Amino acid sequence: MPRSFSHSPAEVPVDPGLIMHTLSNRRGVIQSADRSFADLSGHDPASIVGAHHRVVRHPDMPRAVFARTWQLLHDGGLAAAYVKNLAGDGRFFWVFSVVVPVAGGHVNVRRAPRGPLFAEVAEAYRRLRAAERQGEGLAAQLARLDGELADLGFADFRSFMAQAMQTEVADLPDTDDARDWRGRMTGVRARLAALQDARERLSDSIMTMRLLPTNMRIIASRLEPSGGPISAISQRYKADAAELLGQLAGGGETRPGSVRPVIAQLDELMIHDAATRLLRAAASQVTRNELVGLVTGAEVAALMQAYGDLPPPPGTLSPDELQQRVRKVRHEAEAVIRLMKGLEQVRILGEVESSRLRGADLGLSAVMAQMQEFHTRVRDGIAPMISLLRQFETAS
Repeated sequence: MPRSFSHSPAEVPVDPGLIMHTLSNRRGVIQSADRSFADLSGHDPASIVGAHHRVVRHPDMPRAVFARTWQLLHDGGLAAAYVKNLAGDGRFFWVFSVVVPVAGGHVNVRRAPRGPLFAEVAEAYRRLRAAERQGEGLAAQLARLDGELADLGFADFRSFMAQAMQTEVADLPDTDDARDWRGRMTGVRARLAALQDARERLSDSIMTMRLLPTNMRIIASRLEPSGGPISAISQRYKADAAELLGQLAGGGETRPGSVRPVIAQLDELMIHDAATRLLRAAASQVTRNELVGLVTGAEVAALMQAYGDLPPPPGTLSPDELQQRVRKVRHEAEAVIRLMKGLEQVRILGEVESSRLRGADLGLSAVMAQMQEFHTRVRDGIAPMISLLRQFETAS
C-alpha cells in the first residue's frame, strides 16, 4: 500500500479502556479486524482486510523486536511486546500487543500501554534503532536487545514478557482467589530473583580470592618445617572453597535446587495467566464491536474464549511441584551458608597459626589480613540470603 505522506511526530491517543484485535493468517495477512483498530490506524476498513500487518509498521520499530516475536510464534507459542504503529495519515500510536496462535493463524490483541516498563522500553527502542540505522546487522541487534533487557533486570525476552503482560492486564476484572494466587506467585518470584542475585554476587566474591590459598602454600613452603600446618590449612581452604563454588553453580541449570529454572517456570505461569485473562476480556468486547473482514464476531470471540480456557502449557509445574522445587532451592541456599561457615572456621585456624609465627611469617599475616577482608565482604553478601530464607519460611 503506497504512502505519499511523511511521518508525523503527532501521536494518536488510544482509549485506555479499549481492547482491539486483528485476526491474521500464518503469514501475517489480516483476515478480519474490529472497527476500532481500523479507525485508529486511519485506514479505510475495507482496505485493512487482505493487507499485511506491515501496513501499520512504524519505521521507529527495531526489527530485532519483530524477529524475536516471530520466532516465538513460529515455535508455536505466544508473543507480546510494546509496538509503535503507523497510522494512515503518518501519525503514530503505541499499543501493547499480545499475539496468540489459533487455528489457521494468529489473533493479535492490542490495548493502550499503561505499565511502568513502557517508558523504559520506548527509550531502549530508540537506542536499538539508532544502532540499526548505523548498519548494525540482525544478529548484533538481537544481542543488543538482550543487553537492553538485561539492563532492565530481565534474564531473557520471556522474562520481560511475563512482567510486562502482568502489568498491562492488572486492571482487568478478576476473582479474589486469582488475585491472591497471583500475589503469592509474584512474591515468590521476587524472592527467588533476589536469592539468585545474592548467589551470583557471592560467587563473584569467592572467585576474587581464589589465589589466596596458593599464596599461603608458597609462604608455607618457605617456612618449613614450621610451615606444615599452614600448608595443610591452605589445602583444606582451597578444597572447601572449590566445593562452595560448585554449590553456588548449582550443577548448571539441571539441578533440582537451581534457581533460574524455577524462575522460568514462574514466568511461564505468569505469561499464561495474563494471556488468558486478556483473551477472555477481548472476547467479551468482540461481540459488542463492529467487525470488518471474512470472519464473524462470534467466530473470533469463540477463538479467543477457547484460548482463554486453555490450561497451562505442557511441562509447566503444578502448584505442588513448584512448591517442592522452591523447597529444594531453599535447601541449596542453606547448604551454601553452611559451607561458608565451615570456610570461616578454616580461616580462623589459619589466623591462629599465623599469630604463632608472627615476626617470622614471611608475609603470611598480610595474606591472612586479605582473607579476613574477603570474609567480611562475604558475610555482608550472605546476610541478604539469610533474610530471604527467613521470608520463604514465613511465606510457606
